[in-house]
Amino acid sequence: MQQRMIEIMRRREQLIARAAMQRSEVAHACRSWEKPIGIIDRGLAVAMFFREHPVLLAGVTALLMALGRRNLLGWVRRGWIAWRLYRSAGALAAKLRG
Repeated sequence: MQQRMIEIMRRREQLIARAAMQRSEVAHACRSWEKPIGIIDRGLAVAMFFREHPVLLAGVTALLMALGRRNLLGWVRRGWIAWRLYRSAGALAAKLRG
């Protein structure tokens, strides 16, 4: 009886170790999907926002059409630069704080 209990405990330890290894492998596989899923999630959030605010969507569309393609590209570029500066400043402030 004692021998059987020892075998069961060994098997239990092996299964626990195997489960830990499998959890680690799954976590590693999921890390590569974090950014793509994050982008999709943000896109869905924007879509839901505009779905809840259709008047705002119409206004943004009218503004983009009024700007025209050439002006629009310039504004997109300026917006992208401003966004990068904002993110960099936020990262720098976080470093300085902690």
